[in-house]
Amino acid sequence: ATFYVWAGVPKGVENSKDWCFKVLDEIAVWMIPGSMYGKYGEGYFRIALTHPAPRLQEAIERLRNLLS
Repeated sequence: ATFYVWAGVPKGVENSKDWCFKVLDEIAVWMIPGSMYGKYGEGYFRIALTHPAPRLQEAIERLRNLLS
């Protein structure tokens, strides 16, 4: 089994795919757009928690810096 984080895109973001590619381009963190799971997934993204804790912590720090 794998654990995931399923979260909403930031306010003002209208397209989960665009948001995920922006994050990838700017901070090299890959997330799955919710739109990949159908129309009800739009507005969300998914992060798999399959990497070691230090690597996940680094990704979260990068996201925090991007959003601040």
